[in-house]
Amino acid sequence: MFFHTSYIRFSWRNPQTYKPTLLWLFISLIFAFLFVLPFYVQWILEIYEKTIPPLLASLLGLLSIASMLFAPKNRRFSIGFFLGVLWFYWVSLGLRYFDMSFLIPLVVIACGIFMGFVFYIGLWCECLMLRFAFLLLLSYLTPFGFDWIVPESVFAYSYIGVDKLSFALVILALWLLFKYKSWWKLGGVICLILALDFGLVDSQRENLPQFKIKLAQSAVSQDFDYRMREAKSIFDTHISDIQKAINEKYDVIILPESAFYVPLDSPYFVYFDTLLEMSHKIIIIAGALREEIHTDGSASYFNSTYKFDKGEVSFYDKVLLVPFGETLPSFLLPLAHTFFQGIGGFSAGRDFGYFDIKGIQFKNAICYEGSNRGFYSDYPQYVIVTSNNAWFVPSIEPILQKNLMKYYARLYGSVIFHATNLSPAAIITPFVNDRLLRANIKN
Repeated sequence: MFFHTSYIRFSWRNPQTYKPTLLWLFISLIFAFLFVLPFYVQWILEIYEKTIPPLLASLLGLLSIASMLFAPKNRRFSIGFFLGVLWFYWVSLGLRYFDMSFLIPLVVIACGIFMGFVFYIGLWCECLMLRFAFLLLLSYLTPFGFDWIVPESVFAYSYIGVDKLSFALVILALWLLFKYKSWWKLGGVICLILALDFGLVDSQRENLPQFKIKLAQSAVSQDFDYRMREAKSIFDTHISDIQKAINEKYDVIILPESAFYVPLDSPYFVYFDTLLEMSHKIIIIAGALREEIHTDGSASYFNSTYKFDKGEVSFYDKVLLVPFGETLPSFLLPLAHTFFQGIGGFSAGRDFGYFDIKGIQFKNAICYEGSNRGFYSDYPQYVIVTSNNAWFVPSIEPILQKNLMKYYARLYGSVIFHATNLSPAAIITPFVNDRLLRANIKN
């Protein structure tokens, strides 16, 4: 019988008594779920337009790290598998728009298997040194350039620091509190106190641009047929949003990534002169497609951000392309035209750039770039991020992205203005509470 009592008789410490029953797998699933619980709680709260309280974020973050620190070693592959599914299932959802929905279960399973092997190695033994090193180094794992495996990001909205030293202190604190008795627990409490970020409350909260910025939040489906069929209506809505911002005396409006999803110099795009004219009344930042024709007649396409300001136009192209979305690994390129039509069709820009907006420098990021450590290497004070999250909703992807941006905002002291499609727009600061102050979000 499948659930024979001898199969479910187990000891927490003795791996020899485990058997791979459904109950055994369910317990592994619980360990994995605890690790991603902060993201799911934040996702639910955001559905109801609530923000996660810092104390709750702190407690959930500690529970998350403890679930991996104390995971039984004989469950390491199954925990990693379920974690990969719960954390990265959304990666497959973009396939819905390329007539490849049948591949979604395979991609989800592949994510699970990959993370299963990662945790099979990383949780090899239940000793502090290996678990300590694994958790600290996990954020440097970037398969095919994908760099969203950052365990420290569970503390993005908490009172706990997000730097490596604070994270190391958290791991040590949990180990001392739960593995040792007597005076060792006091050491754990001290480590936890030292891990707190006392710089979260800052008197310079007013240090934001002294002009009004409107963050547009659109709701456009990623379905290609719909986008082509309703292009005029969608573009008219963006123009209407710009006009409304002008009427409300805003100085700048930021539209999402791919707000205008055609080349702006295309004969089919009839709004270019309108944008130039409106830019005399308001600075317009908008995502659009850019086409570059080569001497041999071939074309390169770029995911770009444009700035319209007093009749002048400038732009920056996306440098960091999304793996398996905007770009493909070289070994898959020969198959791209046959099996992955529409995927990997973008070219990468050369360098990140800054838009000068009323004398203040804003570093430009397009979606995926805003969650990359390298992007923040020069400690930008202000960042504009435009995103199109329609590819992945409904899922926790916008929450993972937001947590990573908050994580980097705290690490590098940046203020991020995030305009979005099909996920909430936000102003993300280095402080514990993101305050809108003089900037506003379109509801």
